[in-house]
Amino acid sequence: MKQNHAINFTRSVLILLVIVVHIVHFGTLYPEVKEGILSFMMPAFLVVTGYLVNVEKAAKDFVRYLWRIAVPYIIMVVGYSVLSYFLPVRDGISELSVTAVAEKLFVTSIGPYWFLYVMIGCGIPYYVAFRMLPLGEGRTTLRLLAFAAILYTLSLLLPLMAVKTVMYYFAGVAIRQYKLAYEKAVCPYVLSSVVFFGIIFFSGQKDWGSLLIVVAVYAFLSFSVWVSNKIERIGDKPFVTKLRSATQWIGMNTLPIYLFHPVFTMMGKYYLPFFAWDSTGLVYTAVTVALCLVGSIILALAMDKLQLSWIFAREKFFRSN
Repeated sequence: MKQNHAINFTRSVLILLVIVVHIVHFGTLYPEVKEGILSFMMPAFLVVTGYLVNVEKAAKDFVRYLWRIAVPYIIMVVGYSVLSYFLPVRDGISELSVTAVAEKLFVTSIGPYWFLYVMIGCGIPYYVAFRMLPLGEGRTTLRLLAFAAILYTLSLLLPLMAVKTVMYYFAGVAIRQYKLAYEKAVCPYVLSSVVFFGIIFFSGQKDWGSLLIVVAVYAFLSFSVWVSNKIERIGDKPFVTKLRSATQWIGMNTLPIYLFHPVFTMMGKYYLPFFAWDSTGLVYTAVTVALCLVGSIILALAMDKLQLSWIFAREKFFRSN
């Protein structure tokens, strides 16, 4: 699929928010803001992900796509689980054993890496429903129903595949399979921001299965498209051009940032005392976000340069188109 500027902009905003909610100090100071972000952030990411996944690939190529998700997932979950035994990590393991690590790997996951688990868990039935089931040519609605049935069955067996989680991925798939242009399915309106902030911070709703949160996710995506289009129309002013380039590049390369940012958020507790003067915690948060972003990029670039990215089942982490 041709690169979509609006989607890349949305992904860049979402990955920055992922970093913010994993900064412990920020969550301590602003628990309601953190809860608000968590109520829409990953559902929005799932909608975009479902829309971007291409099942028109040959089986071999789709297996390769899944493998390139599974290998980083296994590496990071195993590593994070072992690390959680020695460090105070939320939902960490209490005993260092194969059983404890396997439970994190196959059942509950750990840290932010559950998202990769869901990508695999949704990707396989997506391919089965649209490429393998003998339902005849076309029949988009029938195949979507088959996909939904498989997802529902998985939700009864796997805690991470709950209906209120996978339904957002399903929504992205439906938009793509009905061949709707993203900007038409997610109509750009500035007033979407009013709906979004009103629901997130004043409705009291935080559950992903809530209808209001579904509306808030749509409103966020709608407002993001509007902002992206506004940036595109401003012109070639130096700052705008740099902002546009940065958001596009980050949006195309969210995976290494998603994988490696916890390494740097955990480092934050060691330099937090130097920010004792920052009662708001906002300067510390901004510094930590910058550190996570730059640190993750440098780490992944180093792996690309040293030709070590194969460890994560890919030739290179970064792409330009």
